[in-house]
Amino acid sequence: MVWLDNARIIAILAVVMLHVAADFVFDYPVGDVAWWVGNVYDSAVRWCVPLFVMISGALLLDPSKNEPLKTFYSKRVSRLLVPLLFWTLVYLTWRVAKGVVTGNPESVSSLLGSVLDGTPYYHLWFLYMIVGLYLFTPFMRMVVAQASTSSLWVLVAAGMVMAAVNSLYSKISGVGDGLFINWFLLYVPYFFLGYLLRHSETYPSRKSVLFTQMVSIALTAAGFYMLAVVAGRSVGLYFYDYLSVTVIPMSVAVFWLFKANKQPIGSMGMTKTLAALTLGVYLIHPMFLELFNFLGIGATAFPAIVSIPVFTLLIYVLSLAAAWVMSKLPFFKRCI
Repeated sequence: MVWLDNARIIAILAVVMLHVAADFVFDYPVGDVAWWVGNVYDSAVRWCVPLFVMISGALLLDPSKNEPLKTFYSKRVSRLLVPLLFWTLVYLTWRVAKGVVTGNPESVSSLLGSVLDGTPYYHLWFLYMIVGLYLFTPFMRMVVAQASTSSLWVLVAAGMVMAAVNSLYSKISGVGDGLFINWFLLYVPYFFLGYLLRHSETYPSRKSVLFTQMVSIALTAAGFYMLAVVAGRSVGLYFYDYLSVTVIPMSVAVFWLFKANKQPIGSMGMTKTLAALTLGVYLIHPMFLELFNFLGIGATAFPAIVSIPVFTLLIYVLSLAAAWVMSKLPFFKRCI
């Protein structure tokens, strides 16, 4: 579907912007002008990861896709496990190389520990999390096939409340997110929500959706600032959490906006191509981001209000080009 392809393309741009803006959010004092610019940009795109989860749910939870478990899992191994293993090795090597160049070598225990934590690199956590969702997708399809729509909405609402409370508790207490094999459980509500919203025949008004999105962004930025001032930056990051009370409605609003727009971005062929390279861009872009920073010509070297969108587009284009080249090579096309 065109609108889901559009959603993928814009969501990966949002992921890149999130990581570009993060340099201002974490490297500048809370309340600094540059910090505020980064905070607003970052807050505006916190919906990106929930949107990817909802897209997966919208596509994979359709009970009419009655395929044998062996068929389903063989597809997922090819689509997800191969990239996960390949890029885990790539980024472990990248970390070793960075350590040598900067004079801060990584220990073997640190490298292995990060793999066991599900974070061999900061962005790869998503692949480790999504493995859990895919593992249980055939069984969640059975739930969708047997449950009424109203029951699924109750399930999603209850799951969202529990996930939001867990998110708040983990930030305040500092207990962390637990084993990565459990992360997917917190995103199950988004997974079901994607299916429900895709098949919903009720459309909220565009004004109400835009209002929800704008208010959620404002509350995310302001909430982070106020909580960071009172309890510290690490606690303030609660409002950036993909399951915070402000990011959940923001993500739903953005999903509705994409569903309401059926026109492709550019030509149909270009839209399909860009959407197909989304995973590749996601996996590759941190390398370009860090390379610019290492050379001293990253976004923080320029005024934030301009550099964040400019570097977002630049890093996206470079990552897209690299992903396109890889997609043309026999082995590497399986890794993106």
